[in-house]
Amino acid sequence: MIKAVVFDLDNTLVTSNINFQQLKLELACPADKDLLTHVDETFCDNERQQRIETILKHELDDAEASDLMAGARSLTDWLSNEGLRFGIITRNCREAATKKLSAHALTIEELITREDFPAKPDPSALLHLVDKWQLEQHNVLYVGDHQYDILTAQNAGCLSCFISNSSHEPDTFGADLHYSSLDGLLAYLQKNYLRKSYLHKSHL
Repeated sequence: MIKAVVFDLDNTLVTSNINFQQLKLELACPADKDLLTHVDETFCDNERQQRIETILKHELDDAEASDLMAGARSLTDWLSNEGLRFGIITRNCREAATKKLSAHALTIEELITREDFPAKPDPSALLHLVDKWQLEQHNVLYVGDHQYDILTAQNAGCLSCFISNSSHEPDTFGADLHYSSLDGLLAYLQKNYLRKSYLHKSHL
């Protein structure tokens, strides 16, 4: 049975329009390399700090323009009313993530950012919540819109849900559940919570 739900933030609960292709060009990051890894591997301390500040500026600007994703309010309200644990693990910085949550009055039990644990798809942050909440991995569902989110869940041994934000059939990266929006996940949880102790493969 699902007893806790952990979300990605950008383009899962709130919108994000950061142009990562342009950002990689600004930071001289190869197109096929992870941006945060590229920054971490920057040899010169001054240059690394400049790159961190560039990313931070993009994130804070993005936070100013963010909006709620479809279904985010109704899903988080339902989880709260049902007493399920829920939190966020994001590759975003804490300042930008907090700004987005505050702007949309989203109250989240746990917020973990890249300052707290190694960035996704490293499973450390998710395993930390599993341990803190005293749950088993199969009781925790991780929800996101990116391959890294599904890999994070798989690396931690947790359940996964891919949100495609599209009406087209996407590559779901082997996710246990996949929906075009959070509304589909809410309908699934409302139907199955407390009635079934196992997870059906499902898609919308």
